[in-house]
Amino acid sequence: MPRDLSLSLQQSLAAKKIIVSDLIEIHLATAVYFTNGPINLVYDSPTAPDAGVNTYLAQGQFLGFGNISETRDIRVSQLDIAFTAVDYTTLGYVLNNDYIDRRVVLYRAVLDANFTLNAAKVFQYFDGRISDFNITETINECTLSLSVASQFADYEKTNGRRTNNTSQQKYFAADVGMEFAPQIQTDIKWGRP
Repeated sequence: MPRDLSLSLQQSLAAKKIIVSDLIEIHLATAVYFTNGPINLVYDSPTAPDAGVNTYLAQGQFLGFGNISETRDIRVSQLDIAFTAVDYTTLGYVLNNDYIDRRVVLYRAVLDANFTLNAAKVFQYFDGRISDFNITETINECTLSLSVASQFADYEKTNGRRTNNTSQQKYFAADVGMEFAPQIQTDIKWGRP
């Protein structure tokens, strides 16, 4: 994807020493904003569902993500976003929302020497949808991994209804029959032979 990087951003990237921070926005029922930087960062993202300036929290849980590669071919680009030492609040964002097909946007910010964010030095480098998540627990830690795929992830998918509360409410507003569908055992073979 061709990018129009501002002159100040190009100069910052050409410097001998750069300080970068990744910004992630997850478009759940209530948008969530995280950064893997050392301090909270304030940024007015053009893709944020909440109008105005948003604070990206440096909560120490958002570690990073896998490699992103770009080609000129239409193909599915997928990456995993890792969170570690996850608390109940962060788990609640995923478990208490319809997370499938929710938008996730990643930005990279080049910070000034005093860790301030200049909006001209921020660029978007991934935009995708949540396809799955994985929670791993041990005695000492809990890890959350979100699988996020590009817009072409379901390029050949046949459109239709989903077995979740949002899809059910779209057609039958008073019906709450699918309210707890995400919590049902995975061994039920809905739509599978």
